[in-house]
Amino acid sequence: MIISMQGNWAVTVKSKSAAFAQRFIVQGASTGNGIHSGVPGTFVYVTGSQWSIAIQNDPGTGWRTSQTQLKFPHQTGSFYEFDILSDDGGGSDTDFNDLILTCSTYANINDFIIYGNVTLYSGACIFNPCRRFPYVIDTYAGLIKALKNPFILDYIEKYYPERIPPIKVNPNPPDPAPYFKPMVFDLSQEATQSKSSLQYTRKAIVEDKKQTSKVANEMNSDFAASNFNLVRSQSNLTAQTMALSSDRIQLAKNIGDLYSRCRTNSGSNLTLTFEEYDRSAAELAGGAYSGTGNRRLLGDTITDMNGNYIFRFSFDMTFPGLEDSTDIAPGEDVNVVMYPDVIVKIVEYSPFQIRYESAPYYNIPNLKRIDMCLPDSAIHVSSACFNGNLIGSMGNIFIGGNQNTSASTLPANLTRHGNSNYLESTGIISVNSPLAGFNVECSAWGGTIDMRGCMYNAIKSAADNKVKWYTIQIWREGTSGLGYVSQNYKHPKFSKRNLPNYIGDDVGPFYPNVGGVLNGTVPAYTNIQREIFADGIDWEFSNFDRYMQLNTALYDIVAGVRTPGRFFVRVDGYDSLGQHVPGVTDLIALFIHNNGLNFQMTAPTLNDPSIVDAGCGLYRLTDLQMKTPVVFSFEANDPEGFVDNYVLSMGRCPGTALDLNANIEGNFTLTGGHTFPGGSNSVNTHFLCPGYKGTIDDYSTAGMVGVQIQPVAIGDGWIKTGEYFTVYSFSLTANQRVTNGYNSGISGTYQAYGQIMMERLNP
Repeated sequence: MIISMQGNWAVTVKSKSAAFAQRFIVQGASTGNGIHSGVPGTFVYVTGSQWSIAIQNDPGTGWRTSQTQLKFPHQTGSFYEFDILSDDGGGSDTDFNDLILTCSTYANINDFIIYGNVTLYSGACIFNPCRRFPYVIDTYAGLIKALKNPFILDYIEKYYPERIPPIKVNPNPPDPAPYFKPMVFDLSQEATQSKSSLQYTRKAIVEDKKQTSKVANEMNSDFAASNFNLVRSQSNLTAQTMALSSDRIQLAKNIGDLYSRCRTNSGSNLTLTFEEYDRSAAELAGGAYSGTGNRRLLGDTITDMNGNYIFRFSFDMTFPGLEDSTDIAPGEDVNVVMYPDVIVKIVEYSPFQIRYESAPYYNIPNLKRIDMCLPDSAIHVSSACFNGNLIGSMGNIFIGGNQNTSASTLPANLTRHGNSNYLESTGIISVNSPLAGFNVECSAWGGTIDMRGCMYNAIKSAADNKVKWYTIQIWREGTSGLGYVSQNYKHPKFSKRNLPNYIGDDVGPFYPNVGGVLNGTVPAYTNIQREIFADGIDWEFSNFDRYMQLNTALYDIVAGVRTPGRFFVRVDGYDSLGQHVPGVTDLIALFIHNNGLNFQMTAPTLNDPSIVDAGCGLYRLTDLQMKTPVVFSFEANDPEGFVDNYVLSMGRCPGTALDLNANIEGNFTLTGGHTFPGGSNSVNTHFLCPGYKGTIDDYSTAGMVGVQIQPVAIGDGWIKTGEYFTVYSFSLTANQRVTNGYNSGISGTYQAYGQIMMERLNP
């Protein structure tokens, strides 16, 4: 895999202990790009804000990318150094010494290097297991659990009252926000109060005629730490600030007791984005972390196969800055400076989405180890294939069963059960795997779907991984044409991700004229999985297993009308000569449904035109009009059978009991609220999926269902004796079963509401 780099570094081949030929490739730099020899002693000085290194080996079948590991940096004299280790997979050893590169740079007072290990945590975690003093909640699930602890609840009510969710039960909650803003429990205020300040003076410059090394000559800097004296390092925290009250000691003990509930695993090959954070005025005054302070993008790095990372950034160590440092005489004060605060994020492209954002890491010195724990629930980890289907998953839904290499449309070949998910030959999906993050039975597909799969087998040599191009086809059942997908798809390259307005490089469509099927007229896409592993191209590792974001709304229109139905989706792989690679075909069925429910409710009204309508839904009734029927109409249906549920309810205020008769139910007593028959179909489970059309099934009409409700013959009528005013409300809600592989499988709740107010009008 590639190693991400920031800033200017001298790269030297330290050693080679391999029979295979070795080399390294620099990409995305301002200077130093290209292929460089793996002969020990090879030196290249590389400059640029963000770039990458890939180490490659040639076992005799062509160059392929080696596995790489990072050794953590250290300071040696005036330099920071670290090694990149590699293994070419050429033998039984995995000692990662086949080619070793050493990267060196001057230690500057305004350059910072963060390094450490990243793990992904899961389980019954409440607090981030890597954060102690301050403690951090960085998931919504953790917040909900935390609210059950009275000590933690008391702190949240004091410092984060706006983050406490309302108490309500929603069987179909909305999809969560893209990311959760962290909550910081800074019990002793050592984080939100600046912890230390520094004061530098410049040394008198003495020319060192012995300093003739290539690294030193290339990298000498006016800001080198060796050119400055640190006069003072001062803590800004008082003993009173550091002292914990008894209630906070109790809170810290309660928090500490919760740390044994977490599980962790390696956060390998993740792209981390870093921002410098300026604390808000309220935070500097001791208030809780809000995340509303100013930010500055610092850059990105990538974790290695073990989750280790190194990130370098520049931070102007004074205010207003060191720009005028050349005017400062030796021994003069350079200003008082503060260490920076840094936030780490996981950011995805196509579309841009923040998956995770940390709380700040406060007061970072120039060389600092920070081990990070990121919530597994927020991170999509891409990994190399060892085997797997060409169509491996749709969003978070793993597609099981056997790969359909014959592209058969027979039901037996289209039925794909496995991984506790059930894709039927009808194209209907039932999701039972907890890995998807949701559960749904008998759902259609809609929206934009991430197609993921295995186009590079890591246990094979690069020469045996022949898929250079792939095509995607989609067509409706019963149509004769096989339609090639030609929608644009992009994926970012690491070295470009922070260019202005950059959204990625084109993966396709291209129209290669290389022979075979690829004759210049067929849209095809680049297999970036092969380019990552075989060619060392710095495509971002995150989401590299995604090869299309299939916009289903482009394919379901018939004669200008959006029409649901069963579609076949086929993927094929081709080599560099346009020849189909044997076995690299897969085909599945999807029932695509981008139409919403037929859902509406008319305003309730009284069907006697002689009743005084005062406007705004207020009616004035005489005693003789108290039993006039209320009428309205509603519908909640899906002719395709993907209604999950619907509910029609009626309420009365004040909640006095009233006997009513409705043409959709018969006699009932309304006391405050009442729910009419409506429903769902409990037999909609995998293997069966008979469907449920809602009001079409229940009332045998594809249109509106008329409702008439009136008080029974014996009684006071709409306004009871002793009452002079009342309000009747009507609510209709419904849900539809459609998924894009990420949402809950249940559409956002459809809602309609109406009310009618009645006032007694004496005759």
